[in-house]
Amino acid sequence: MAFDLEEQEKIDQVKAWWNRFGGLVTGILIVILLCIAGYYAWQWYQNSKANQALGYYDIVYASTSKANPDDNDKLRIQEALAVLQKDYVGTAYPARASLVASKYFIQQNDLAAAQQAVQWIIDESKETEILPVARLQLSAILMDQEKFDEAFAQVSKPTEHFVAAFLDRQGDILLAKGDKAGAVKAWKEALNDKDIDQNFVRLIQMKLNVLGGE
Repeated sequence: MAFDLEEQEKIDQVKAWWNRFGGLVTGILIVILLCIAGYYAWQWYQNSKANQALGYYDIVYASTSKANPDDNDKLRIQEALAVLQKDYVGTAYPARASLVASKYFIQQNDLAAAQQAVQWIIDESKETEILPVARLQLSAILMDQEKFDEAFAQVSKPTEHFVAAFLDRQGDILLAKGDKAGAVKAWKEALNDKDIDQNFVRLIQMKLNVLGGE
């Protein structure tokens, strides 16, 4: 196709501009496309990783839910939990599996394994919303070992939405240490928590009634 002089001049200007800046534009486009591709690849990777983590969590949950778990089940729990804690920290499952496993180990009277599982949550997990539950669990484990000061340290600073639970556990620990007055004080403070569940109120009130703290 033949172009008139004005059209040819415009075409020549475009060619000159492309010769000068085309490589830069192409490079920028490539970077943008790579970023887009990288984003979707990362999303796929994260989803894939989460699905893999879910598989290991299911092993822990199913094995701990058996009516009569045996040594093979315990081994499966330990192996699946180890993989979750090592390779899937960025997902939601290691912390939850650790809580489930810790409860199972308590039932099996393996307090060392129970403590190790829940301690991992406190030390390593990025699931901050689970930390208060982990601290309550660890305090109970330490209480069972009569490590009362260590148990109290885990619940010494009540966190939002867990104020009553932390104060209630403080009362339990103080009573176990023989500090009746301290226990009554902690339980009464727990009753002042505006978010406390009514069933929890009845439980704490029962403790106070038994001790004559009302």
